[in-house]
Amino acid sequence: MELTIDSDVTEGYAEGWHLALTLSPSSGSAHLAWSPGGYGAGDAFEIRLGRDPLTEDQADEVQRRFETFPRFDAIAAAAAGWHYAHDRDVWIFGNGPWSRALDELEGQLWEILDV
Repeated sequence: MELTIDSDVTEGYAEGWHLALTLSPSSGSAHLAWSPGGYGAGDAFEIRLGRDPLTEDQADEVQRRFETFPRFDAIAAAAAGWHYAHDRDVWIFGNGPWSRALDELEGQLWEILDV
């Protein structure tokens, strides 16, 4: 999975916005950017990383941890779990090993922010 990081993640942004890592299993891509919330792509996962800008060191560490994360195969498998939930009238990801992998990735990223 390939990560792009907006250059402004190290700068303050609009009130109420948060940093979000959006992972798109079907395209094998990820994007870290400021987000107003609720506007993510439907077939993607969003990990919210707080409202404070990152330091340059934190941004570099996010990139490093992302590049060395070993469970992207499980997250990519979520593309096959994307289905229409008739009872809720929405498209969703079904349950699968990607849930645990996403939790692990989120935990690693929050370790960087909680230093």
